[in-house]
Parts: sequence; C-alpha cells; structure tokens
Amino acid sequence: MFPLKQLSLLRDARLVAASHRKGLLRQAVEILRMKRRNPGLGASDYFFFRIYDEDYLGAARPEDFIGWREEGEVPLILNARSGVAPAWDKLTFAIFARAYGLPVPRIRALYRPGIAPSTTIADVTLDTREKLASWLRSEAPWPLFAKPAFSEQGFGCFRFTGYDRAKDALATKRGEAMPVEKFVSEIVGSAVRPRELRSYKRELGYLFQEVLRPHERIADLLGTDTISGVRIILVQDQYGLEIVSAEWKMAIGDSDTDNVRDYSRGNISGEIDVASGRLKRVIDGQWPKASLVKTIPTTKRSVRDFVLPDWAEVLALTRRAAPMLPMMRMQHWDVALTDRGPCLLEVNDMGSLAGQVYGKGVLTLRVRALLQRHGNPAKHRLVKRLAAGVRL
Repeated sequence: MFPLKQLSLLRDARLVAASHRKGLLRQAVEILRMKRRNPGLGASDYFFFRIYDEDYLGAARPEDFIGWREEGEVPLILNARSGVAPAWDKLTFAIFARAYGLPVPRIRALYRPGIAPSTTIADVTLDTREKLASWLRSEAPWPLFAKPAFSEQGFGCFRFTGYDRAKDALATKRGEAMPVEKFVSEIVGSAVRPRELRSYKRELGYLFQEVLRPHERIADLLGTDTISGVRIILVQDQYGLEIVSAEWKMAIGDSDTDNVRDYSRGNISGEIDVASGRLKRVIDGQWPKASLVKTIPTTKRSVRDFVLPDWAEVLALTRRAAPMLPMMRMQHWDVALTDRGPCLLEVNDMGSLAGQVYGKGVLTLRVRALLQRHGNPAKHRLVKRLAAGVRL
C-alpha cells in the first residue's frame, strides 16, 4: 500500500496527464530536471506551483521559487527573533501601530488572563473568563470580530453578529450558534490544542475588534460585507524597501474570514499587479485541482481588469509601516480595503509563500541578495545554494 503522500502525488500526476497530455514518465523527467536546477523543490512543488505548465510560467524559472522544504528558513535568516514580537502577539502589534499613528481596527475588548492591562489600547480590558462571559452576555457592542492574540492561518477567528439570550449563545455570520460557555471555556480557555487551535497561546488571550466594512466597489464585486484582505510581502534593509508580491484573498458567500488555507469555505484568491493594483490571475483552489476564475461565483461579476480601490494608499501605508519593525527584513502584511480607506490588520513573520501559485517565484534579485547577506551557508541549505550563483 502506498503512503498517503505518494497517493496524493499520484492523483496529482494523473490530473496533469489528463489536462496537459503529459504522461507520468514525462512528468517524472521534468521533476528531475527541475530539481537539478533548484534542489529546494520537490514533486509536490512541481504540482502546487504549476511548474508543469510552461505557458503558465512564461518567463519565470524554477530557480525563482522557494519550495515548502526551505520556506521556513527564510524568516529565520532575515528576521531577528528579538524583533518579531508584534508579528506574533496581536496586542503588541496594536500597541506599536497606535504608537506610530497607523490605522488599525478598534479593539472593543481585550481578554488576557492575569493582571488586567492598564493600557488604553482597548475600550474594555478583561482578566478572567467570568468577566469575559459577563461582557459577552450583557455589554458587548455587536457585531464583533474575535481572534486570538496568538494564532496562525485564521484558526480561532469568529465574526459574531449578536447574542441570543434564550440560547445563551453567540450568533455567527454563517448562522451558527456558539454557546457562550463553550466559547469561553473550550476555545478561549482551552488547555488542549485541537487542530483548529494548534498554535493558540491561551495565556495571551483574545482580541474583540470592531467589524470593518469593505470598500463599496469590493462589496459590489464579491457580494459580501466580509473583509477581503490584501497580503503584501516586502523586504527591507539599509539599502531600501522592495514590495515582492501582492495577493488578494477574497471572501465568498457567508465566510467569516477571507482565509484560503484550503479553499474549503469557497473563498478564492488572486494575484495583484503591484504597480497598478489590477487583479490578474484568480484561482479557486490548489494546483493541479484548481481552475482559473473568470467571474465571482456568487455575483457572476467579471474579475477582468478589476483594479483594487485606494491602491496607491495601500502601497504608501505598507511602506510607512515597514520601518516600525526594522529587524524584520521580510514582512507579510494583511491590509483591509475598507469604506474609510486602507486599514492594517496584522503583520506576519513566518507568512506563507504560497502566493507563488500565480506563476512567479519570490526569489527576486533583492531577496536573493538579502538571503546571502544575512544567512549562514553552513546552516541554511537555501543560502548555500544561492551562494554559488548570485553576485552582490
């Protein structure tokens, strides 16, 4: 019996054979050639980044991509561990952003066990689960967006629309009911780490933010009032700043969030032309199972030539915010395009490089130079591989 990983690769290979008339043997030869050019890539990257499709890649080269095996090295090379706290603790980020006068969502309540914070960063501070439950039942201003102060990939995030006193439950945008006791005890106060909260640190608590409203043009296109954030990856050092890529994560239907970690909620994502803000390729899943999206599934509106609103302001905002974290040489920003202008949601340290699915790798000349300048070839395979071919 084949292991699950091999079965998954075999299924992908058969899909490519059917869609691109490439037999399994030819795919295997291409994977070997790809690995000779870029040893950091493997068979799963060949499928995930659609490297099997020369027309899709265009002028891009396998050498420009960072595969999943080396992706985790990048932040360890470029970002000093002592300088990444705002990217992991969302309360720390909010404090930094307010100190620098940057636009972020208003925090209606902060729950953090222990000593109640005296900071004015939140309208209300709560230091026990009992106080949190009482606030949710009697004082919370609806709607609210709840998210862990420390978590990843949208796990543990909820958009609550109100409180049902008869059921003693919180209502979500999806029409689900979450009992207050279950939310407070099993999610916020959980001592275990279920899959959905595997990176959650309960000691750092929860943030309850105002619900932002999307820009009118975005709401019309997508047919929802859920925020669809832009992910901007940038690099910086003493020689300046470069925006590497921009991706739009589009919430569809009744999704609470725009997360596209597995596209299971129907969300879609698209590449953004950095210079113009124009939407380029839009996909509805992971290659080779994905397809290119021409119209929004819910509204039937065309995505062709759609330009994101306030794009110049988005770029200016991320450029303004980046120096706030000088020891983070690669930053992954999430920006909301709201009815009152761009708003920073968070910055990520170990952000995903999955945006390479649009046929363009992130290893620009600038990124290569930074990895060489700050990396140790003896410790990081990626730096060792780059050392032979890049001139600083």
